[in-house]
Amino acid sequence: MPRLTISKLIFVFTLLLSLPLSATPKRIASLAPHLTEWTYSLGLGENIVAVSSYSDFPEDAKKHPEIADANGINLAKLVELNPDLILVWRSNAKLGQIEKMKKLGLNVFISNPHTLEDIENEVLALGETLNAKNKAIDYTSQFKREISELKTRYQKEKPATAFFQLWHTPIMTANKHTLVNQIFDICGLSNVFANSSVNYPTVNKEQVMLKQPEFIVISEMDEDNTQAKIWRDMNSIPAVKKGQIIKLNPDHLHRYTNRVLIAANELCEKVSAFQN
Repeated sequence: MPRLTISKLIFVFTLLLSLPLSATPKRIASLAPHLTEWTYSLGLGENIVAVSSYSDFPEDAKKHPEIADANGINLAKLVELNPDLILVWRSNAKLGQIEKMKKLGLNVFISNPHTLEDIENEVLALGETLNAKNKAIDYTSQFKREISELKTRYQKEKPATAFFQLWHTPIMTANKHTLVNQIFDICGLSNVFANSSVNYPTVNKEQVMLKQPEFIVISEMDEDNTQAKIWRDMNSIPAVKKGQIIKLNPDHLHRYTNRVLIAANELCEKVSAFQN
């Protein structure tokens, strides 16, 4: 096999650079709320032909037909829509559905974020796929800048202890391998169940009481304070005694998009207000 000279390598590299980018997908099935938000943020919301349940942001996303939910993806409807790109969340697909889509020759982008870093990396990857690289770079650059600013302002060497409540019947929390834990760290909070072996463990009131958290952070928007009511009269817990119970919007806190920083900002500000 003849060896490539430097001049030939330069020619080949120049030729590759001159090739047109792959065509922007015209029919996108976005089968997870965060993927729908990302697609709109990258300027291609109008190319979406189907979404999943809870794809409710931005408002325009609600106009698209829903073909996926917690029970999986309606593959028959998906094929009927003839998308040229399918964005799928691994956690939201039934066992084997992604493989079936690939066997059908469908073009699939698989998302599986767990951390702030995953959001950055996956948005950049999606930007490449959607032929929207520059917008993806702008999105992630702003995202990283806001995270850095929050850390500079609120992150502490000696964080306050906090308990996170994902749900109340049963009581569920989160460990250190979760997005919530990263937000706690940014805001100067130490997760009292960070070392749990399960990402989202079930605990009881007695276990929480033994941890003596200074703050309780609840994922809830219920005006009746349904989740917070379970701590009523438990003044042996510092967070309850001091009234340091904080509620955050689940749509912000658990959505793998730049809106998670709305929750982070709100949490940081409320913790700071209690401490000052």
